[in-house]
Amino acid sequence: DFFAFYRSLQAYQDALGVVERESERLSSIVDDLLTLARADAGERTVRRQRVFLDDIALDTADAARALAVAKGVGLDVGTFEEAPIDADPALIHQLIMNLVQNAIKFTPAGGEVRVDVESRDGHPVLVVADTGVGIAPEHLPHVFDRFFRGDPARVRSEGAGLGLSIARWIADLHHAEITLDSTPGAGTRVEVKFPRMQKAPVSSA
Repeated sequence: DFFAFYRSLQAYQDALGVVERESERLSSIVDDLLTLARADAGERTVRRQRVFLDDIALDTADAARALAVAKGVGLDVGTFEEAPIDADPALIHQLIMNLVQNAIKFTPAGGEVRVDVESRDGHPVLVVADTGVGIAPEHLPHVFDRFFRGDPARVRSEGAGLGLSIARWIADLHHAEITLDSTPGAGTRVEVKFPRMQKAPVSSA
């Protein structure tokens, strides 16, 4: 009858949705693995130019907003000071996106993620903070290790534990210092401090 047909169609659509989400998840993991493989092989050329960290961060936050809305998480942009850096804009976008996506992923519905850019003693600084599940102290030394997820709440999440590893690789390429502080049940704060600007733009890596 019609209702049996409708239920069958709905089940088919649900199955297709599961397949699509799994395909997207696996595609993202493969992309991350390829990124790290190229990094290990030294195949990724850094195309430096004078860019503004605040502009890239704002654009990245806007791009990630749909993900936050779907998760029921607030995504706020706070302090946004003008912060020029000599950097590869595509890599900086990826660094910020990885940090923001990671923050959204581990923040329950109703929580908040905040992105700030400021100048601190001449150093451009990016801050991504969340009110998520946090990370246990014993796991903090390993958060930038490849494939590390640690806590059960993080193991159950999507992904393969590569986002922070890629973020650290990009930070290292730009001689930036990346640090992470976290409190279980209260949230996580990641800072990326870039070098002070040189007087003239750097044209190549």
